[in-house]
Amino acid sequence: MTELAPDYSSLLMFVGTNLGSLSTFKLLPESHGGYSVQYAGTTSVDGRVLYVAPIDAELGDPAEATQGAVAGLREGARINGVLLAVTTSSARIFKPPVAKGAHKSWDEFLCDSAAVVRYQAKGYALLGLYGDGSAKVYSIPALKQIASAPVNHILDVRRFSEAVITPTGDVLGWTSPSEIAMLNVWGTGTDLTRSRDKLFNVDVQIPPRPTISNVQWMTGTLYVTPADMDGLIGGPDRPPSKRMLEQMRAEERERRALGRQAASSSSSSGREDEGYWAYMQRQMQERTQNLGFADNSMDRLEENSSSFADDVNKFVSKQKKKAVMGCKWRLYSEGLDFGKILTKI
Repeated sequence: MTELAPDYSSLLMFVGTNLGSLSTFKLLPESHGGYSVQYAGTTSVDGRVLYVAPIDAELGDPAEATQGAVAGLREGARINGVLLAVTTSSARIFKPPVAKGAHKSWDEFLCDSAAVVRYQAKGYALLGLYGDGSAKVYSIPALKQIASAPVNHILDVRRFSEAVITPTGDVLGWTSPSEIAMLNVWGTGTDLTRSRDKLFNVDVQIPPRPTISNVQWMTGTLYVTPADMDGLIGGPDRPPSKRMLEQMRAEERERRALGRQAASSSSSSGREDEGYWAYMQRQMQERTQNLGFADNSMDRLEENSSSFADDVNKFVSKQKKKAVMGCKWRLYSEGLDFGKILTKI
């Protein structure tokens, strides 16, 4: 667009600050094919700059740096443009960078958000959301109020500054901390019919809700655990989340590190500086060794019992043999004595 003094058009960049300053910079082509930035001037405005829009003064269309407009600069095309700057307390239309023009101050309430919108093919207007909970439309370039409508029953006034105003006149704003709504300022004031569209698949089988017994309810058991909630929302085939994967990887790395530490350290130092997993591993090894020792002791006891039984059987057999041999010897001795007695007789 064309500046105040030169008689040619150039690429201009406008920068507004929260301190009420609006600076203009020129983008000039260079011989090697690039562009250089040149400071052109600064205009002081009252209040924080909310919105800046270049406008073609002859046609009323936006004077944006489109591809066709930049290509026309090579052929000497001139765009007689003005700049619309909206702040929290006023709006100004002037010729950049320092000239004065039309000015409009807001009455009692500050402006939270503003943009230039188009009504079908009839023209452009300035739309703003104000602290009194209303949306107001002003003409361009006279900046006279055209219409005003309350929107505080739909949108949250405290979050007007976060609302988005589209060039077609649609306003997207917050109605609650977790809900948004979209309305059109060119509407007839009637509510839209509720759509029958559904955002879920009706063919998918919903898993049954978690149940609880009377005993669990009386003892104060939790109704729904996090695992039950995950299964209810995501189903049985839901993949683990990124947080769960990271936690599993961290636990695996910790387990491997503890295993390497337990294998490399000595038994004495390992018992002093061992971790939870190393302690559990050592306890399992000790219990396994104790069970082996107990098995060996039982085997030795069985062997000792069997050998003791064999010794008893041998001793009993030996005693029986001794008893039988003793009776025969006595009988034999007594027979000899009886013979001697007969010889003597």
